[in-house]
Amino acid sequence: MNSEKVSIIIPVYNVEQYLAECLNSAIRQDHDNIEIIAINDGSTDASLSILEEFRTKHENMIVKSIPNQGLSVARNTGLEIATGEYILFLDSDDFIEQHTVSTCMEHFRRHRTDIVFFSTSVFFDGASENSCSITKTERATALQSESCSARFFFTQSIKLKRYQASACFYIYRKDKLNDITFYPSIIYEDNLFTTRLLLENDNIKVTCITDKLYNRRIRPESIMTQKKHEKHVNGFLVVAEELLKLDLAKEKSETGAALNQFIQAMLRKASLTHRLVYDGKLSYRIRQRLMILYIKTRPTPTRIKKILPNIFPELLAIKKSIKIFNTQ
Repeated sequence: MNSEKVSIIIPVYNVEQYLAECLNSAIRQDHDNIEIIAINDGSTDASLSILEEFRTKHENMIVKSIPNQGLSVARNTGLEIATGEYILFLDSDDFIEQHTVSTCMEHFRRHRTDIVFFSTSVFFDGASENSCSITKTERATALQSESCSARFFFTQSIKLKRYQASACFYIYRKDKLNDITFYPSIIYEDNLFTTRLLLENDNIKVTCITDKLYNRRIRPESIMTQKKHEKHVNGFLVVAEELLKLDLAKEKSETGAALNQFIQAMLRKASLTHRLVYDGKLSYRIRQRLMILYIKTRPTPTRIKKILPNIFPELLAIKKSIKIFNTQ
């Protein structure tokens, strides 16, 4: 048996249609020292029955049921149980390639690294390609097949506009990063978790590989495709607030600037989502919160020009009216 034990953590909530495919992809890994931890997050369909059936057949599978509390709490529960030296998160409506773990472990051994990032395949299952905005799933060419510091990786990913924060798109060593957990009861928690993994410890090493090892399913009524609500707005704002607590956000360094740029992107998405939910309007409460947080990112004069319409979207209407007037 290989010495390196990998814990695959799978939060499960009402995914009876996809769960067997997900579990089989974890069970059939060609790495032979794996524990599979499935956290049933208060499912009301047949998901728990499927989990129990799989558990009776596979000794390396653990099933724990908790009251429904969301993805973050389910993943944190899995982390508390995990005994593996390495962690992989797998969403219960997705699946991984048979060689996902073994490929990553090879790079852990070869490069003595702490996190191995890989690329992803995305496919649409009952959802239209316009149902959500999918960013490019391949890592930036300049970072592929490279090993570097985590902070350099983050900085370059932001600079190249190819930062992918999903917690499912990498495997990491648990021992160095064990104190970082998911923020409970918010959406977009991966933006916070992954960024903290990369930035809170200044001696973390990252390896980025080209292999597409994860298969992401885009389906109706998933977190990515569901209709936007106030909780989506709040998720972006909480991520911004928590990242601003990092010392790097206050530093005049290249990584500090990249972090603040990422925070500004979260605030922009909060503004856009709020306007989408409330018919193009931005409430005074959200406007004030955005202004306070934007100021903390210490924007340059150039950035301020781009930021202002996110706080005062009325400026866009004025600019459009002036443009029409000048063409008459």
